[in-house]
Amino acid sequence: MGKHLQTIYDYLGDYSSLEIDEVISQLTNSERQLIYERYGSDLYNPQPTFEWNKIKSAKFYGNLIPKIRRLLKEKQNVSQNKLEDTSINTRNFDYTLFLEILKNGKTNSEICQELGLSPRQLAEELLKLRMMGYKCDRKYYSDGSIKYKRLYSFKDLPVDSLISKEAIITELQENNLKLLVISDLHFGNELERIDLVNRAYNYCIKNNIHIILCTGDIVDGSYSSGVQKISELTSQIEYFLKNYPYDSNILTFGVAGDHDASVFQKISLDIAQVCQNYRHDIIIGGYNNFEVDIKNDNILLHHPITGGALADIKASIILLGHSHQYSTTFRNDILKVKVPSLSDIITSMPSALELNLHFNKGYIDNVLIKQLYFEKKDIILNEANFDFPRLITTDSIRNIEIFRQDSMTLKRVLEKNNEPKTQIEKFYLKYGRK
Repeated sequence: MGKHLQTIYDYLGDYSSLEIDEVISQLTNSERQLIYERYGSDLYNPQPTFEWNKIKSAKFYGNLIPKIRRLLKEKQNVSQNKLEDTSINTRNFDYTLFLEILKNGKTNSEICQELGLSPRQLAEELLKLRMMGYKCDRKYYSDGSIKYKRLYSFKDLPVDSLISKEAIITELQENNLKLLVISDLHFGNELERIDLVNRAYNYCIKNNIHIILCTGDIVDGSYSSGVQKISELTSQIEYFLKNYPYDSNILTFGVAGDHDASVFQKISLDIAQVCQNYRHDIIIGGYNNFEVDIKNDNILLHHPITGGALADIKASIILLGHSHQYSTTFRNDILKVKVPSLSDIITSMPSALELNLHFNKGYIDNVLIKQLYFEKKDIILNEANFDFPRLITTDSIRNIEIFRQDSMTLKRVLEKNNEPKTQIEKFYLKYGRK
């Protein structure tokens, strides 16, 4: 058996695949053609083409690789200079203005528009602030937006707990919410279905869905049910970051599963931290269990891992990954849903779920589940409806931002509910919000 050919990412191991890809994109067509002839069309699984010969090898290693290394070094030096600038104000970016903007709790879209940044550039600049030591809070909204704000108080710092949790902020009058639920994507496996993940995103866009819930096994990890197209674990994570779809109005909340955990256990690379740094639209709430709060209610995402267990919390809906098959059980006003896989692993019909939630006084009182099959067209395989009969004794609703509504809407809501008006509510009703 011949010697295994290193990937270009292994060969240039001092740099990330993202940095290498960016430099490759800056090369001439003939230089990129030489890379193709050396490695084939899949840089993660190199297979030299028949056109490869000694002359091209000499040109590749003698001229092109030194050029790529030079460009990577130049790029690294520029980034290092920015981070080592103790005055924070750099020639390319105004961090003083950036920090001032982050005082006021603006959304990602507002910040991007004000500073002329793309979403990816915003994530990069926020990561640099984090490396400088600045703390920022994030809030996630049902319309897919993210709000950032600098933290100044110790009491605002996040506290670690055994069960990770996040809240989806809604409007007071937002009593219907549609979610898409996916599971067991196994990025890096030959039986992955990135095409279906893209179809799922398109379904969200067409149907005004801004929230996706994922119940684990996002990457294939260090072991597999089948053949891996990418076995190197760092490359798997980078492959996921690059190929998981992005839309500025869609957020994905996910729990990490046993295959994701195997990456951490093998090379100490944490997929949750990677997404926190580079993909703010993907919120991985740790391993095994992740609680997502909506109004007064909550949904638990669970995926088994070695040594883990289903969290002992009261959740109206429990979404379960790992089985790759769809089923539901409804007992004691708790709906448990086994989420099907959106890959071809251990299933002949990869699918996703649409959850239509209806709220009464902040609590889920009805759920309609549609099982969706994405191929040439979107097909609803079946539907199931579940009612949550419960006695609700409170009118207080959590995880909302009432003043995001205009003053007339607020006035109608308050009059309808006959709630007492506080001084600040009276102010907004009289003068509106600028």
